[in-house]
Amino acid sequence: MTEYIVMAATAWFMGFFPLFEIYLAVPAAMGIGMNLVSAVWWAWLGNFIVIPFVSYAYDWLMRFQKINRYFTKLAQSKASAKIQKRGVMFVLLSTPLLGSWAVAVSGKLAGIEKKTLFTTSAISIAVYGSIIGVLTQLGIDSFS
Repeated sequence: MTEYIVMAATAWFMGFFPLFEIYLAVPAAMGIGMNLVSAVWWAWLGNFIVIPFVSYAYDWLMRFQKINRYFTKLAQSKASAKIQKRGVMFVLLSTPLLGSWAVAVSGKLAGIEKKTLFTTSAISIAVYGSIIGVLTQLGIDSFS
């Protein structure tokens, strides 16, 4: 049980952390012994939770100098401009590609309704995470 909790926490943290996100969290979780469904679930949860966290805690987070600089950089990126210009469909297609942190900040600044942002991001991360999980499993099976 303790081993599973450690693996789940690792997958969750990797999904949450901006440099790893869903693309590395799922294969890493499967690499340390999690099954496909658990790896995708915990990595998805860590990656998705960023969206409501940033959405609700944005003003508080902006008080921290390093985070303020990071968010400002994200807000001024080309990806942020595309999200603000193209809206919800772009969020649906790009959340895992651009990263949950960038989408959360850009969605907040673009004024996308929270329910819409949460739903589209959740679906997008789940689809990409599942694809990554299946492809990782196929790769693991082919070397077994």
